[in-house]
Amino acid sequence: MAAGKTGESRQIQRGKAVEFLFQQRFSLLFTTFLALLAIFLWLLRNTPEGQRLLLSWQSKRASSLALKKFQEMLSKDPNLGFPLEKVGINPIPNSQKPILLVVLGECEGCNEKVVYEWVEVLGKYEAIKREVFGILVVQGGIEKVRDAVKGAKGVELVADEKGRIAQILNAFFVPRAYGFVGGKLVWVQREVNVGIVGALEGFLKAVKGKEKAREILEALSAEMRERAWGKEVASLVKGGEKK
Repeated sequence: MAAGKTGESRQIQRGKAVEFLFQQRFSLLFTTFLALLAIFLWLLRNTPEGQRLLLSWQSKRASSLALKKFQEMLSKDPNLGFPLEKVGINPIPNSQKPILLVVLGECEGCNEKVVYEWVEVLGKYEAIKREVFGILVVQGGIEKVRDAVKGAKGVELVADEKGRIAQILNAFFVPRAYGFVGGKLVWVQREVNVGIVGALEGFLKAVKGKEKAREILEALSAEMRERAWGKEVASLVKGGEKK
């Protein structure tokens, strides 16, 4: 009886010893793996190929984080149907046309040129003037660009000195465009660096439909050609395109 208990005790002790050795071995192997991995990464960083791989990984990670942040910011946009009267523009332009509101940066340096370019397209081309009313919100004030709207119709400059309008509309990048119909928000630009024509195209498709938007932009293109080349040359180009 005593011999049986002694044998059983030895087996238990042997099992514990095996378990302990296994744990020690696993710990040693894991530590060795981490050490080898650290050496590998150190060597990798000090080779041209390794540096390229590391830079590529860092670039992809940064892009992923930037995209995630961008999506988080888009989630803060005002909902469709948001009333124009709550944007903070006073007085609100009395226009029956769809309104394209564009938030611009401060008028310093090259940003002044951006204001003039938007005024040119929205207020001096018949193809756009007869379809759209434009509001350009300029952060920081409009003193330096007040002359931009001289001779332009269907477009207004609005000063946003404290950035309140930009905040309400979540204009975390500029220029950023917003479309209103009947005083309600119906479209928001969700991509950066689309340019004036790209923003117009997105807005016109939302408020006029794809086919009508195409017609308006073609008419705008024809006006631009006529101003740049003269009426006769522009007519020749238009005739060639039809063929």
